[in-house]
Amino acid sequence: MVRALSPDCKEAVRRQSEAMDHPLPRLQRIGLHIHLVLCIRCLRYGKHMVVLHTAAQRCEPEAGAKDALPDDARKRIKQALKTGQKPPQ
Repeated sequence: MVRALSPDCKEAVRRQSEAMDHPLPRLQRIGLHIHLVLCIRCLRYGKHMVVLHTAAQRCEPEAGAKDALPDDARKRIKQALKTGQKPPQ
């Protein structure tokens, strides 16, 4: 039963990333928790993601800042991060 609920590492990483943006459904959350109890590598990876996410949020420019990244550039970078591709110049 544990095997059926627990995702593989690739899916666990995806779920951890998704959980940063919005709450996971209960069954996915339970499966992820089971996986993280059993897999120290994914647990560490998740902790690193939290640190990076927190640091990125702190680097967000204040509204109206002169050195703020243009919205279109910000959207391209976010899309590239989601797809794993290099952002266009």
